[in-house]
Amino acid sequence: MAIDRTSDQFLLDAYSGQGGFATGEYLIRHPRELDDKFTRRQELAVYPNFCRKITDVFMGFLWKQAPSREVDDLYTQFSANADGAGSKLDTLLFCYQRLAMILGSVYIIVDKPQQQGSTRADQALPYLALRMPAQLVAETKDAAGTWQSVTFSETLGGKPVFRTYTQTGWKLSRDIEGADLIDQDGYALGRVPVVRLHIAKPLNPASSRSDSWFYDLAGLNWDLYNTRSELRELFRAQTFAILALPVADDKERERLKDMTISTENALTYNPTGGGQPGFIAPPADPVELYMKQIADTTTDIYRVANLEFVSGAVAQSAESRAFHFQEANSSLRGMAEMGELAENEIADLVYLWQGQTFNGNIAYASEFNMADLQQAIATALDSVSLRMGSEFDRALKKRLAKQILGNDTAPSTMAAIDDEIDAMGDAYGDRIKKQAGI
Repeated sequence: MAIDRTSDQFLLDAYSGQGGFATGEYLIRHPRELDDKFTRRQELAVYPNFCRKITDVFMGFLWKQAPSREVDDLYTQFSANADGAGSKLDTLLFCYQRLAMILGSVYIIVDKPQQQGSTRADQALPYLALRMPAQLVAETKDAAGTWQSVTFSETLGGKPVFRTYTQTGWKLSRDIEGADLIDQDGYALGRVPVVRLHIAKPLNPASSRSDSWFYDLAGLNWDLYNTRSELRELFRAQTFAILALPVADDKERERLKDMTISTENALTYNPTGGGQPGFIAPPADPVELYMKQIADTTTDIYRVANLEFVSGAVAQSAESRAFHFQEANSSLRGMAEMGELAENEIADLVYLWQGQTFNGNIAYASEFNMADLQQAIATALDSVSLRMGSEFDRALKKRLAKQILGNDTAPSTMAAIDDEIDAMGDAYGDRIKKQAGI
């Protein structure tokens, strides 16, 4: 089976660890590998999911601080039920942006129910609907790259259909050209009600899809997945040394061919015959080479994600660490900028659907203070390790706990942590190391 590592499905599987990673279909078969041996490799394959871990770390930093919004009641009401099914806007945007990290871009439709209530209080607000890159099947743009129409593939009654949005309305058809019409509706928005959420600025500003931030991570994690599987098979093939048993002739060889040797039975031999059983152990070099390759690939994964300061594989100078912090912060800043741009477009469409103009302000965080936080953690842990007295030790741990956990942790939990510190237990130490990524 040919593996398309550029496909949406492969990238989504690389994040979830499901699909071909769970079934073993993403393993590469050796040209001379027998069917039963490859099947066994597929059954034993384990996917070390760095992709998900690193993506979640970035998303955690990106959304640690909620966007700043200066908006009126209309946008507040919309934000409380942004998909028409009870989901808050921040929850949806978090999910959408995580998908954009994986796929490069996603498309957010800002629509409004066709059926409206009879009174103003009953009027339904606009809602958001998501479309994936693989669903974008056709588009037309003007010279500036603004959408004049965009067509998505959908499913209706188990059969494929195509929905086309234009600047004046939408239509649903059974063919991509829109000739076999099923339904249609008009609106007076003056623009296509679809927002492109990119994870980074496309190389071509008019492009409808950005490159996946996740692509290189997925490729390296796929390589690591295959390497670990091959190492596992090498262990299986070489764990037990081969017993070499001298035989006098073909008759004796035939008599011993079905012999089983293990720790539960014994082998007798005649020492006067001039030979004795001996084990031939496999060389360790192949295993060592695989282990080095796995270590190098893991380091490359962190390097691609600008997380060298997390891996600890290479000792770094203060200048090098600061540079890597800056690179990671720059990546997050770019993602936040794209998120801010998309939400402002969403707000414009929400108000257009209501016949109004959006005059509020939406701003996403642009600095994430990773260097300051990481340095504070490192300094504190170093101070603790110097054993500067139990009172100093406890006070420092409590201060650091509040710095890391205070904004997101219930007072009762913080009180329990303080009690653990006063009792000099190990629970806090484990927790702080986990927060620090040590």
